[in-house]
Amino acid sequence: MHGKIDHTLEHYLAISRAVAGQMDFKAVLHQIAGEVQKMVPYDHMDVVIISPDNADCHVSVEVGVATKWGVDDGVRPISESPIRDLLTGDLDYILSGDAWEDPVFHIHGHFSAPIFEADLHSRIHVPLLVHGRLHGSLNISSHQKNAYGEPDLAVAKNIADLISPYFYALSMGERARKLALSEGSARGREEALRSGALRLTEGMEYQRKRLGMELHDQTLGDLSRIYRQVKTLARRSQIPSAEFAGLGDAIGKCMAELRRIIENAKPGVLDLFGLQQAIEAQLQQAVEGAIPAVVYTVTDETGGALDQAPEMLRTSVFRVCQEAINNAVRHSRCGQISVAIAGRSDAIDVTVSNDGKAPPEGWDRSTRGIDNMRVRAALISGRIAFERNQGLTIVRLTVPNPSAAPGADPDADVQRRSSDEPVDS
Repeated sequence: MHGKIDHTLEHYLAISRAVAGQMDFKAVLHQIAGEVQKMVPYDHMDVVIISPDNADCHVSVEVGVATKWGVDDGVRPISESPIRDLLTGDLDYILSGDAWEDPVFHIHGHFSAPIFEADLHSRIHVPLLVHGRLHGSLNISSHQKNAYGEPDLAVAKNIADLISPYFYALSMGERARKLALSEGSARGREEALRSGALRLTEGMEYQRKRLGMELHDQTLGDLSRIYRQVKTLARRSQIPSAEFAGLGDAIGKCMAELRRIIENAKPGVLDLFGLQQAIEAQLQQAVEGAIPAVVYTVTDETGGALDQAPEMLRTSVFRVCQEAINNAVRHSRCGQISVAIAGRSDAIDVTVSNDGKAPPEGWDRSTRGIDNMRVRAALISGRIAFERNQGLTIVRLTVPNPSAAPGADPDADVQRRSSDEPVDS
C-alpha cells in the first residue's frame, strides 16, 4: 500500500489547471501525469475513450510505459478489451492486486498481452462519466503487486470525476470537427461537380446556338435556293408540273422541320421577346394539331422578372417548361395547359399544370425527362416538385429571384449554372 500520498485539495486544483486550454487527449493526459503521480504513483496510465460514433469501439491514450494498447491511437473493439465489463457498464470499477493472476483479465479473445509485456501487476480502473453516461475509463497500473488499496481507488475516482467532463468535451469537439471536415469535403465535391457541369453545359449551349446559326445561315439558305429553283423549273420545263410540285412540297416540309430544329436549338423568341412569349410560342407549336384540342394560358405576375436574370437561368427555366409542356401534350391527353410565373422576395415559382389523365404510379421518380428536369433545377440552385392535386398534374420549379438583394440567397449566383437540350420522358 502507498501510505504517504498527499491527497490535498492542492493536487486536485493543479489537475484542474493543467487540463485548461489543452486541445487533444494526449496533451491533457501528459499535463495531468505529474500530479496524478504524486497522488497515485504509477508505472503506466492510460485513458480509454469510447467512440462517440460507434459505441462498440474505443481508443487508448497512454503515458508511462508504452504498450500496444496505445499504438497509433488505433480504434479497437470494446469486446476485445481486458476491461470490457467496465466499458459496457457491467462493473462499477476494477481493483486488482495482480492482473497476472486475476481471472478478470484472462478471458478468451481479450487483448491482454500488454499486461505481461509491460509487466503490469496492480491495476485500478474507474469509469469516466458525464451526467451518468459512460464514455471511457481512467486506468492506472504498477509493476508492483498489491500496490493499491481502497484509498487509492477513491482518489482515482475523484481524478476521473475531475477530468471526465474535459475528455467528454474533447471527444465531442473531435467528432464535430470530423463531421465538419466531412461535410466540407462533400460540399467541395458537390461544388466541383456543379462547376464541371456548368462548363460542360455552357459549352453545349454555345454549340447548340452555333449549330442553330449555321443551320439558319447555310442549310436553310441552301434549301430555300433549291426550293425557288424547283418552282422555276416547274413553270418552264416539259417535265410534268405535278412531279416538280411534289418535290417542292417535300423540300418545303424539310424547311419547316429545319425551322423547328433551329428554334429548339436556339430559342430565338426567348432571346428577342422574353420568357413569357417563348413559352407561349412553345405551347402553340406543341398543341398544333393535337387531338383532342388543347387550350393553353401563360401568366406572369412578376412583370418579366426572369427576363432580367442571367441567360443560363432564363434558358434553363425555359427548357424545364418546354419539357413539361411536351410531356403533357404527348402523354396526358389533356384539354388545358397552364403556365404561371409568380414571384416572392427571394424566389420565383414557375408552375406548369395540365388537366389530363393521371400519370402512372411512380412517375415523379422516373428517369429520362423527369430526371432531366431535376438536374436542370439543381444546376441553377433551384428546386423542382412533381405532384397530382385536384385532377391536375403539376410541375413546380422554384428558382432564386434575380432581383433579390445581394446576399439574400447564398446560391443566387446563377451564372454558374446552365442547361441542356430536353429529353422526352
